[in-house]
Amino acid sequence: MGLALQKQMRENGHERIVVGLGKTGLSVARHFHRQGITFAMADTRDKPPRLKAFRREFPQLDICTGALPQRWFAAARQIILSPGVDTRNPVIQSAIARGAECFGDVELFAVTNQVPVVAITGSNGKSTVVQLVTEMASACGLRAYAGGNIGTPVLDLLEKEDAQLLVLELSSFQLESTRSLKPRISAVLNVSADHLDRHDSLEDYAKIKARIYEHAGCSVVNRDDGFVMKMKTSGVVTDFGLGPPTDRGFGLLQRGMHSYLAQGDHCLLSADSLTMPGEAGILNALAALAVGNALDLSMEKMCVVLARFNGLPHRLSRVGESDGVIWFNDSKGTNVGASVMSLRSLGSDVILLAGGTFKGGDLACLRSAVGRHAKHVILFGQDSDLLQQTLHGAALIHFADSMRDAVTQALELSVAGDKVLLSPACSSFDMYENYIERGRDFENCVRELAL
Repeated sequence: MGLALQKQMRENGHERIVVGLGKTGLSVARHFHRQGITFAMADTRDKPPRLKAFRREFPQLDICTGALPQRWFAAARQIILSPGVDTRNPVIQSAIARGAECFGDVELFAVTNQVPVVAITGSNGKSTVVQLVTEMASACGLRAYAGGNIGTPVLDLLEKEDAQLLVLELSSFQLESTRSLKPRISAVLNVSADHLDRHDSLEDYAKIKARIYEHAGCSVVNRDDGFVMKMKTSGVVTDFGLGPPTDRGFGLLQRGMHSYLAQGDHCLLSADSLTMPGEAGILNALAALAVGNALDLSMEKMCVVLARFNGLPHRLSRVGESDGVIWFNDSKGTNVGASVMSLRSLGSDVILLAGGTFKGGDLACLRSAVGRHAKHVILFGQDSDLLQQTLHGAALIHFADSMRDAVTQALELSVAGDKVLLSPACSSFDMYENYIERGRDFENCVRELAL
């Protein structure tokens, strides 16, 4: 883009501006284009990776990249933010102060959608529960589609003309600007410190998560989570947790030597039949059952889905075993709560690979879990020194300068009976495009060096 054209664009204000040239921004642009609504686009990055694709698809569209120009937003009445864009940007705050509406794609979806919605949020496990509920609904004959923070953007789901149920994963970034969503069923799976680089406190983060319950026909709650249990719910309330079930809730019952997933006093299936490992797998299964039951899905068919479900990639997924050592990829463990749960799920004799960009959270919890479950911790990435300061003395600490180096050290340190776990407790953006790329790198190194 020439300097003269850039100057002309920045001098002309726009009434409707979409901020973020990623997957969400593209879905918003297509949504507006289908409706014949005029808009402009901006991105805080100088060279967004999808810039050329946007210009090919929308050759007449005004696009501004780099620092958001104050003058360009002066006439804005609506600003549609992608989830990764911080609402605290001074230019956006100035526009809001002048009366501009600021919201995301979920709000646009909510005012248009006519299909029943299941809305699921939580610090951890939401992608897995969304996938489970979608598969359960499909197994019961419903044309169900998943989207939101996972996979398909919500506005693209509006094009699914045969849809009978939409199952949405919603992040705190999406919920903070959503007012009109009226889910048939809403669930907050858990709350632990995450995204505190964007939210002022854990309490504020929890309040944003609680917005998912505001207009719900049924609220599904985790009775083991203190933050969730303090949230104001709406509609019929049902619960799940690891202890014995409440009257119509979901939990675990002990029968002899075995634990069973149960509703009330009725056993549904053995916990041993789940291929998702540990407490995290059981909680996700119980949450999915609670949501599916609220949808009046067949309990028998839901249990069949649970028994065959192997989990999602990069979420405590088993990579392989060699010489008695099992390797696990939990690259999606981008916060302390997720890594603590994964450590608990594997029990003892864990060699933990962790590090990246720390997003905030209670590192004392991670230290405690490492002390109980890990023998060695191999640290890498931007905030490895911060993690080392907290974890020193809880386990033997090592440093690696790459994933390959970390896997090599883990191979040298491990003995039969150990579990090597990649669960970084940090985001991946210091070294990788995303957690998927990080997980794939880990799996490739493991297969090349250890299996």
